[in-house]
Amino acid sequence: MVPLILFLAVWAILILGFGLMALITNAMSLRFGISGFMTLMSNTVFVLVALLVLGATGFYLIGVDWSQTVSIIPTAIPSLNL
Repeated sequence: MVPLILFLAVWAILILGFGLMALITNAMSLRFGISGFMTLMSNTVFVLVALLVLGATGFYLIGVDWSQTVSIIPTAIPSLNL
């Protein structure tokens, strides 16, 4: 039995990695990209969509019961009733 909170920890680590990569991508786009309105607009849309998705996911995760456990490997093999 694996505690569900373990999946939350793995998800949080992956989100931190995404945030770091998004920060680097936006910084490089603004620093070395073609300077103009579309560069700023595309970066703004990217950040807003990412924040919207992360916020919606966060609201969903608030309602999850993290004290539950998950069985990765079943303990019994279901029988085949032919």
